[in-house]
Amino acid sequence: MERNQIQTKAGILLSAGLMFITLNAFSQQSSESTANHRPDLTYKQLHSSTLSEQSGLFADGLKLKLDLSVLEEVEEDRFELDPDAIPADDVYGGLWENSYVNMYGNLKNAPDTFIVDVENFTMPVDGHMTSNFGRRGSRRYHYGVDLKAQTGDTIYAAFDGKVRVKRYERKGYGYFLVVRHLNGLETVYGHLSKFLVNENDVVKSGDPIGLAGNTGRSFGSHLHFETRFLGKAINPNFIIDFEKKAVHEQEYLVTNSSYRKTSNSSRVVVGSKTGSSNYKPSANTANNKYVAGDVKYHRISKGDTLGAIARRYGTSVNKICTLNNITPKTTLNVGKSIRIS
Repeated sequence: MERNQIQTKAGILLSAGLMFITLNAFSQQSSESTANHRPDLTYKQLHSSTLSEQSGLFADGLKLKLDLSVLEEVEEDRFELDPDAIPADDVYGGLWENSYVNMYGNLKNAPDTFIVDVENFTMPVDGHMTSNFGRRGSRRYHYGVDLKAQTGDTIYAAFDGKVRVKRYERKGYGYFLVVRHLNGLETVYGHLSKFLVNENDVVKSGDPIGLAGNTGRSFGSHLHFETRFLGKAINPNFIIDFEKKAVHEQEYLVTNSSYRKTSNSSRVVVGSKTGSSNYKPSANTANNKYVAGDVKYHRISKGDTLGAIARRYGTSVNKICTLNNITPKTTLNVGKSIRIS
């Protein structure tokens, strides 16, 4: 009996020993196999001290973080127009309709001076000037300029904005568009052959909005182009150098003199092939309060408040509000200018 017990224990110990040896050998084999067949992985960490020697973007590097931070700041500062909002609503007092070029009449509380940011201008068409701003005979007046274009040529939005009018006028503009811009201007595009946008569409500077044509009161394919503020026509030459196809300055100051008519004929176009004109922006400081220094403006930056602006210029919030027809609770949009004095 005792002998059988000893043999049983010995069998159990032998089995356990053999199992241990087998498992140990298998473990070593698996480890060696994994080490032999697993590809080597090399991890490379970028540090700020080595950035000057590297190029491109790295997911865990400092350079990408810096680039992303810059993009975020630009995105915060960029003003996007809400499709349901009215462009330059603070200037036009909420007026928005889709029928007429000039629907404003004698708008109350209209500013006597206003700075227009025209930096992001795009030529509406690449043709030279064929007819200028000015008189047409003894009874008619040409409130824009004509630019050479063939029927079907693409017409582009001059600035960022929103389409206010899309209509047809048989004895005048033909098929035409009016775009209200974020900078406060409105532009008119006449004698089109086709619309590429609809009323209330938001457009960016340079977006296609129509095709040139010869509709309405027109004697040959071209684009009739106007610039207006609060419905009043401004000679486009005051703002745009049509020979260089660029604006004269990044900002244009609208004053009462901006609306003055000229005694020149609309046919007075110097250099019909180059599109240059004899109209020049006014440099008479006696008639321009902004140039003379009697009127001051402040361009709004990120973080500006009416209180901080008032303290900076030694004035009051109430005075700034009165000059700009706003209230102390009005949101200040980055990039816009407000009158200080």
